[in-house]
Amino acid sequence: MNFNHRLDFLEIVLKNRPTKGEDVAILDIRDLTKRYRNGTLANDRLSLALEPGEIYGLLGPNGAGKTTLVRQVLGLLKPTAGSITLDGADLVADPGFARANIGFLPQGQFDLQAVHVDELIYLIGKLRGLSSQEARSRTEELIERLELGPFRKTQVHAASGGVRRLTGFATAIVARARLLVLDEPTNDIDPVRRQLLWSMIAELGAEGSTVLLVTHNLAEAERVIHRLAIIDQGRILKEGSPASLRTVVTDRLRLEITAAGPYQPHPALVADGGPDMWFLDERDLPAVSHWLTGLREDGVVLDFRIGPPTLDDIYAVTVNGRVPEAVA
Repeated sequence: MNFNHRLDFLEIVLKNRPTKGEDVAILDIRDLTKRYRNGTLANDRLSLALEPGEIYGLLGPNGAGKTTLVRQVLGLLKPTAGSITLDGADLVADPGFARANIGFLPQGQFDLQAVHVDELIYLIGKLRGLSSQEARSRTEELIERLELGPFRKTQVHAASGGVRRLTGFATAIVARARLLVLDEPTNDIDPVRRQLLWSMIAELGAEGSTVLLVTHNLAEAERVIHRLAIIDQGRILKEGSPASLRTVVTDRLRLEITAAGPYQPHPALVADGGPDMWFLDERDLPAVSHWLTGLREDGVVLDFRIGPPTLDDIYAVTVNGRVPEAVA
């Protein structure tokens, strides 16, 4: 398998990060509110602006309001209040403009499942305004790039989850829309092709496409996103670059332990939700390091790694509303 097309995408991202203020927002959402008939307030005065070439992550627990926001951006749901503009066009007044100008990868299934993989990509290209020649050329390009050649004549409904996901990604980007909305793009995809997908998403931003990315795969998404928003209960709790959001837990470190057997945790450690995963205060690092060294000499701890908090940590702290404290 040729991996050359997947390499060095971090360099692509770093060289092509948009500069704040250098361009007007391609997607501008202001004071967006959606209250359903049953009284549920799904979005509560949300405001955000995405610039050309920006890869913007949208994170939040189930029921946070992400799906409602995406449906309004796509013109599938009318807001209760607020505005959404795409390239200056009013999407609330003209939702058809959104459907014609946004590439979308949903989480769910496709309506056209009886067609072959290559036929679906071609048909979506045609529906998006490409000529027959352009749609055919773009289909071949994406089939090669996404390594879908062995599955091109497989009916979509009979394909594996990973192949369906890659096909969906191809249909979302086939017409090179300026705005892409990708909902959990790497679901059901094997690790190698996940890296391929993240590489292509980075390149899309470098080529000028703006990407609104809904994902729970924070560890991988962090390498390509420029900014992200953490949303809960219909509101944006935090927004900024991954680096700026790390200031939420500036005095915390993350400890991962590889153990040969059970051990009694140091009193300064705070459980991080997984086995052998811990938080610790920077001030406790000398004491914890001494404790770890002793366990290693006794053969209880095989290895350990101490580093800064991850985006998963920032997300958990933000949604939970506080940094957990150690229990003596």
